[in-house]
Amino acid sequence: MKTNKFFLLAAIAFGTALSFTSCSNEDNTSDRFLTISFEGQKLNEDGFWLGDETGTPFDSWGATGYACNYSENGVSFPVNYTPAWGLWSGFAISSRTATTFDFDNLTADQFNSAAGGAKSGKNYCVIYPWGESITFTKPVTVKGFWYTNSAWVVDAIVNGDGMTPGKFEADDFFKCIVYPVPAEGLGGARYEIDLAKDGDYVKEWKYCNLRDVDAFKNITSMSFNFDSSKKNAGGLTTPTYVCIDDIEIEY
Repeated sequence: MKTNKFFLLAAIAFGTALSFTSCSNEDNTSDRFLTISFEGQKLNEDGFWLGDETGTPFDSWGATGYACNYSENGVSFPVNYTPAWGLWSGFAISSRTATTFDFDNLTADQFNSAAGGAKSGKNYCVIYPWGESITFTKPVTVKGFWYTNSAWVVDAIVNGDGMTPGKFEADDFFKCIVYPVPAEGLGGARYEIDLAKDGDYVKEWKYCNLRDVDAFKNITSMSFNFDSSKKNAGGLTTPTYVCIDDIEIEY
């Protein structure tokens, strides 16, 4: 299947990409309370940015990959891009408003959200992680952020993913797992966000309220992973994407 090939190549690209940062778009501020809105990144004519060739080059199994970084108010979002394969991983930026997904238009449609457009402004972040983390230049408290499914995830929930038989049923689930890393360096905390559960799925922007979650106080980085009831021998078959916007932080 085409989906298998896409995930396999992304995994290969990930193996050589994690230690680079470049393509920075820095916007410094002295405010204590900040909202990261992703409005500072210039997008291509199709309304997305998945990295570009101005990044730090690295060898990606014989092809040239580019390690880039979107930075806003001291918060960094790495993305690794291999143009020869059209592959990327990490944190891309999108302004696309379509809510549909067509695998024949994968290059653009993987940046569509279920909600259609951003929570506020024009841009939002599309997360497809292979080990990349959001990092902070100094310890922060993350108060919360908005999230929704990607259009590709919704298509897999409603129509099936092409690798595991059938659409999602009432007992199927898909969740995003967020891992905060405390300033003192002791990890292990996790916070789960349900993206599909009990026969329904997230189709609008929803708020992840972390104000009373101690694990997100005084942290230096934050990473994302996924779990799903749809799996095969290679792992999850549900596309491992989530869209976020308006991250609220306190320095």
